[in-house]
Amino acid sequence: MRKPERYQPRRWAVVDELNFLGMLPAIYFVFSRNGCDEAVDQCLNAGLRLTTDEEALRIRKIVDEMIEGQLTREDLKTLHFPQFRYALEEGFAAHHAGMIALFKQIVERLFEEGLIKCVFATETLALGINMPARSVVVEKLEKYNGTGIVPLTPGEYTQLTGRAGRRGIDTIGNAIVVDHRDFKPETAVALSSKRVYPLHSSFKATFNMAVNLLNSSDYETARDTLDHSFAQWEANESAWDLEACIGKLRKAIAGYEEAMANDAGDMVELLRIRMKLSDLQKNERRRLKHEVFKSNEERSRAFRRLDAQIAQLKEQEANHPAKQSPDFKTLMKWGHRWVRETKELERLEYRYESRTSSVARQFDRICHSLEVLGYLETADENGHIDYRLTKYGQLLRRLYTERDLVLAQAITHGIFDDLNAPELAAVMSSLLYGPRRGEGGEPRRYPGGPRGRVMQAANALRDMDGQIIALCEANGLENYLQPLDFGIVDLMYNWAYGDSLSEVLEHSDMTGGDFVRTAKRIADVLQQIAVAEPYLGEGGAELAAVAHEAYERVNRGIVAYSGVD
Repeated sequence: MRKPERYQPRRWAVVDELNFLGMLPAIYFVFSRNGCDEAVDQCLNAGLRLTTDEEALRIRKIVDEMIEGQLTREDLKTLHFPQFRYALEEGFAAHHAGMIALFKQIVERLFEEGLIKCVFATETLALGINMPARSVVVEKLEKYNGTGIVPLTPGEYTQLTGRAGRRGIDTIGNAIVVDHRDFKPETAVALSSKRVYPLHSSFKATFNMAVNLLNSSDYETARDTLDHSFAQWEANESAWDLEACIGKLRKAIAGYEEAMANDAGDMVELLRIRMKLSDLQKNERRRLKHEVFKSNEERSRAFRRLDAQIAQLKEQEANHPAKQSPDFKTLMKWGHRWVRETKELERLEYRYESRTSSVARQFDRICHSLEVLGYLETADENGHIDYRLTKYGQLLRRLYTERDLVLAQAITHGIFDDLNAPELAAVMSSLLYGPRRGEGGEPRRYPGGPRGRVMQAANALRDMDGQIIALCEANGLENYLQPLDFGIVDLMYNWAYGDSLSEVLEHSDMTGGDFVRTAKRIADVLQQIAVAEPYLGEGGAELAAVAHEAYERVNRGIVAYSGVD
């Protein structure tokens, strides 16, 4: 008999069923912003209402009180406030990062007071917000993590479903996973049954962190601090597992060497010659093909040296005394195993070395890069090498942003010197704007045109960013940042120039919440530059003044509202 096809119930139908069963209020986790907004619209279009007339009036009163004096009518219209308030009065709301902080605060307060009955939210709501519910609905057991679709971890699942059940009100909390064609009940069971979750460090050493450590301690103390960090402990723990494997391999290799012992010659020496020969013929030749040489003659000399090495090793291999052993074929059976295990040992030893003291070694590479660029200088303190901050290092110490070094280099190389306040705010957006999937890139137009000051500064920033990436790669530093993005240069220029929010976003797909959040970050960095005047170098007073003016122009209206994400 054919099994009936499974289908995913509509979101409004799930909410309606929860209401019928007395399982509201609920948080309904949908792992996309658009999905949350669509869910609210679907409930309204289905004619679903979860509030009484008295609750709706109470909701309107609270919303109007919280909005009063905070936003202009034009801003409210741009942010679709009438639709937002109507949905609240019906008992529904969305909650995600695309909303401005004030709207999210309204949703949180109304939900905490039990006035709205269902919030469609992304997983960010599960972090740091006190919004317990009677029920939690998880639409799918997978989410988009910025690069692809990945399954929820047991810790994430517990974080979401842990919202179910209000202390002092509910005797139980309900966690519901929505059925759909690809849903596997055993997956939900596995997620909910695991109660021990590994902690993982998100620590990343930065240039700003390095100079701040060296400003308050000497080099050895700073290095020791990092060696005792949780990030290093976690790396060491994984290295301990490798240590056991390395021990087993060494024991096996010693056994093979014992089995290959003979009077004719050293089999291990012969095998090492063969391994070296293979490496030169494959890897070294490939490396030279891709290496950049100053001249063709230099390139030819490098290949001639390689050919001479290969010829020498071939001769050593051909005339090696171990090959004269009468048991050579039998010995080579052990030899093949020895080579296989030795290669694996080298691979594991490399991984082991890269993990032990890995954080401190990353710090070493950062310090070397900063010394090359002039942010640090070496000093001999009683026979011990130490680092001291230069005037540029003192500037970098005061810049807190992911692209701290790019920003410091741009300041010290005068990239911002000719910009006025709106132009500075516009260019600064490229250092701080993190576009969502399918967004970003180039703006509709660059203020001032292709030969204007903004475009010139943008090109100089691109070059500077490329130079720093090349320096990091040369020093073995991982570049974990996305490329500079100039996608909202025109929006930020218009905002700093005085345009309203509706005018700024008129031809953009960017949400009001995303724009406000990015503008807040830009204002923060502009203020950092303004207060760092004593360390800005020649012309620093002028740049600090422009940065302060840009801060005032950006931090106005809806951006200046005290709520933060």
